[in-house]
Amino acid sequence: MSAVTEQSLVSSVKAWFEDYIRRFSSDESLVQRNMDLKAEHTRKVCEAILDIGGSLGLSGEDLGLAEASALLHDIGRFEQFRQYRTFMDARSEDHAAIGVKVIQGSGVLDGVEPAAAEILVRVVAYHNRAALPSGENERCLFFLKLLRDADKVDIWRVVTEYYSNGGDGKRNQSIELNLPDTDRISDSVYEALMNGKLVQMADLRTLQDFKLLQIGWIYDVNFPRTFQIVREMKYLEKIRGALPQGSVRIAEIYGRARGFLELNAPSV
Repeated sequence: MSAVTEQSLVSSVKAWFEDYIRRFSSDESLVQRNMDLKAEHTRKVCEAILDIGGSLGLSGEDLGLAEASALLHDIGRFEQFRQYRTFMDARSEDHAAIGVKVIQGSGVLDGVEPAAAEILVRVVAYHNRAALPSGENERCLFFLKLLRDADKVDIWRVVTEYYSNGGDGKRNQSIELNLPDTDRISDSVYEALMNGKLVQMADLRTLQDFKLLQIGWIYDVNFPRTFQIVREMKYLEKIRGALPQGSVRIAEIYGRARGFLELNAPSV
């Protein structure tokens, strides 16, 4: 595809996205707050993916494809919340799978060059997997890594803003995943993070486990610019500040993650 065609893809997907999410407007404050949360998240992931992609010197064509993937990656979240009143896949449906159905049923990619359309669909399908898929081609994997990094960058923004303002006195269970706010750290969470591995969602038992999972995302970052953003925005420090201060386990987990960040973040 030419850069012009790619730009028209971004414009058409963006217009479709804004039209699509308007269908989910609600007079119910809880619903509207969460719809707004995901709409803003999508727009911020677009900004992050252009930032990270730009640092890699991508062509306009590839930047357009990356931005289109960001626009579409969480499209399943809107239907998910409308049906189930949760963003937790384990208590509803896989939001990536819902998103693929929405994309394929809407015709939003009609007229797009087939190879590009296929990448977009596959990247959306894979973006929330615990690990990168095996046997996938390098071009698809590249855009998937780019999206996963951009997605994490903005989820870090969302959760750290939420933790810092205390939820304005109101707990948002869509962010906290309805997990109990106790000081307990699960053994499986501690062991995974001390081995530089990602925490599995099935192992979460408390809100502290979930915050530590977010610190552990640093082990699944792919590009230097992403590490740089995490350091510049002090995301790990902000999550650490929202965790109990006297825990030896938390201190160990945080220290290891910070060391990994400093080892991989490019020098200013």
